[in-house]
Amino acid sequence: MKLRLAVCAIALAASACSPAPAPETEGAAGGATPAAAKRMPLPDCATVEAEDAGADGWKHPDCRLMFADQSGMAIEARYTPAEDDATLQVIDERMGNTFNGPSLEDFDKDGKLDILLPLETGNVNTTWAVWRQVDAGKFVRAGEPSGVSLEKTESGYIAAPARSSANAWSVAFYKLEADALQPIATAEITAQGEPDKITGTECLVTDDGGIVAAGLTPDTAKAQFCAEKVVTEIFK
Repeated sequence: MKLRLAVCAIALAASACSPAPAPETEGAAGGATPAAAKRMPLPDCATVEAEDAGADGWKHPDCRLMFADQSGMAIEARYTPAEDDATLQVIDERMGNTFNGPSLEDFDKDGKLDILLPLETGNVNTTWAVWRQVDAGKFVRAGEPSGVSLEKTESGYIAAPARSSANAWSVAFYKLEADALQPIATAEITAQGEPDKITGTECLVTDDGGIVAAGLTPDTAKAQFCAEKVVTEIFK
């Protein structure tokens, strides 16, 4: 079943599945094939590409991501219905115009792989639905950061650098609180000079509602975030 909206949105269901059981032996249960076995043959999400369907947006193939840890779990990204199997959790998101596919990444560096589902991609930046893995292999929705990547800073923040133009970037900083990404501040970095000869940079910090809660003042926030490696290396 393909769900297509005016904005060329596609409904994405990512299922965190336990390993499928072995197919039933011949004659067992009338020779029926388990539903889990019927939905196993999916290509690796890292090997498939979205197809540009023109005015209809991007067409994504069903695919599968295996966790590179000892959990034995897999993520199935399906854009068409499938029979149920040993599903542990179903995650529903609505994807807009994006050529990116789902990925597994330990964005908070806690040793557990998390799920990044792309919702929208502009010229450069992507907005993700971030599902953080918590205890017992469950996932909770942490937020919708936007940028080119997610990075854990040495100071404990989650940073989302985003390109604004050829000579301007922004880096949003978050703190994980109760499994949710809480906005703290954004550093705006502008290059001075010419694109092929940058003579310096200017960094300004805006409060996203979390500076005071982080124990910072406007001045200490500027000193903190403008000195972060994810900021200083943008125009190096």
